[in-house]
Formats: sequence, C-alpha cells, structure tokens
Amino acid sequence: MPFFRGVAWEERYEVVECAPRELGRQASAGQVATGLLPIVDFFRLEPAFERLGRFGIAARGRAHSVMLFSRRPIRQLDGAVVAVTEQTSTSAVLLRLLLEQRHHVIPAAYEPRDYDGEAGRGAGDALLLIGDEALRFQQVNTQYPFEIDLAFEWWLWQHQPLTFAVWAIRKDAAEKDKKQIEAGLARALAINQKEFAAIGKEQEASLGLPAHEIERYLDSFIYRLGSAEEEGIATFRKLANEHQLL
Repeated sequence: MPFFRGVAWEERYEVVECAPRELGRQASAGQVATGLLPIVDFFRLEPAFERLGRFGIAARGRAHSVMLFSRRPIRQLDGAVVAVTEQTSTSAVLLRLLLEQRHHVIPAAYEPRDYDGEAGRGAGDALLLIGDEALRFQQVNTQYPFEIDLAFEWWLWQHQPLTFAVWAIRKDAAEKDKKQIEAGLARALAINQKEFAAIGKEQEASLGLPAHEIERYLDSFIYRLGSAEEEGIATFRKLANEHQLL
C-alpha cells in the first residue's frame, strides 16, 4: 500500500497483484519486469534482476504479520507438523532458520497449506501465516495459545533488522523505465508515509482492525533500507546459504 496507493501505474504499465511466492514464480518465468520481490527470490534471480533504489520492506523488531501460531512453545516443536502458507517464500526460509538453527528443533514435516478463513482447523501443531491473513487470523484465533512473531525472533537472535522484500527490476529493462519507476516509488512513498491514518480508515473494514492499529502497523516497517538493513540482508543470505535453504 505505501508504494502503490494514489499512483496510476496502470496508465503506463500492466500491474498484477499476487502473493509473494507467486510474484517470485512470475519473475522467474519472465512474466513480470519489476516488483517488490521476496528477498529469497531476489537472491535466486540476481543474475537477471537488480535492486531498484533502496526500497523494500523491513522490520526492526516485531512485524505483526509474519506469525507462527503454535499449540506449544516454539522450543517444543521438535517432531511437530508445521503448516506453512503457500503465499510465502522468505518467511518459510526464516521459519526454518529459527526452528532448526536458533532453537535446534526439527519438525516432522513442513506442510504447504492454503488459507481458508479457518486456517487452524486440522492444520497441525503450528501454522505459519503472513500479511493480511496473519492479521485477520489473530482476530479470531482460539486454537493456538502461542503467537510467535518471526521478525522479533530474528531480532532477538541476530540483533539485526529482517528485510522481507526488496524492489527489483530486470537488468535488461529500459533505463527510462528504471528511472521512471524509481521516481514514482519515491513520490508515492513520500506522500503515503504521511497518510497512514487515512490508509487505516480505508482498510479497517476489509482487515477487521481498528484504523489506529493499521496506522501503527504500517508505521512499524522500514521502506527505505539503510546500512543496518543491508547488514541484515547479508546475514540472512549467509545463513540461508550455509544451511542450503536457498
């Protein structure tokens, strides 16, 4: 929303909306030229894609929407069945790093799962949800007493921000398009970071959250990545490579 609201991208470009994992698939297939790529997909596609400015989505501490809902504490998930939303790519790698490397827990299985509005039903011992799905599920969750914010777990472990996605564009895109899109993102973000209260009012009905909570949620993220975020990206890449998760 901070990058797209109020910008008529459709006047010049075809715009598609999809979940992070699907965006990575479409970028890999050459179906999209630019987007807010999940960081693990950017690592994989770096031969063909380059960063667009220093725009992205990162959190220093809690993200509130990358959540592991669990029937038991995270350190007790050894041998558990963990259901993982099929929307995610970065968060699935993050989850494995936290479980297997930080807490030395080896689940029995990671099972892909679509969100159906009643995600907890029959979903196993724990359930990973992201984005709007995670925000909505927190409002109705009665099955999982432990709600674990994975970005906060990363912060406690590495004391670094966690970058979920970066804006990237195909290296062979026209220089004119690269400059126009980067300038458009900068303008949109400059305006929308002052409009989080208005965005909250616009979205509260669909998310089922009070406007002030949506405003606080949007304000908790970092959209222009600095040196701390770049260091966190390097750490995440190193760990994911070392443990063959990319």
